[in-house]
Amino acid sequence: MVDEKLNLWYCDNFVGQPWLFFLLILPLVGAFLYGREQKKVAWILIGIWIVLQVGLSALTNFVFSCNLD
Repeated sequence: MVDEKLNLWYCDNFVGQPWLFFLLILPLVGAFLYGREQKKVAWILIGIWIVLQVGLSALTNFVFSCNLD
């Protein structure tokens, strides 16, 4: 596993904070732009969101051990 100090920092700053919900703005803006026929920009935003979500989820589930008791 990783160092305990790094584990606590990640869990406190990424998992325990509500800022991850702000990432939901990316697919919402992408859907809006898709409806406005700006499909290339829309898919770029949605793709960025998918990469960030999968990356952060993988870190949280497989690398760090966050117990939010």
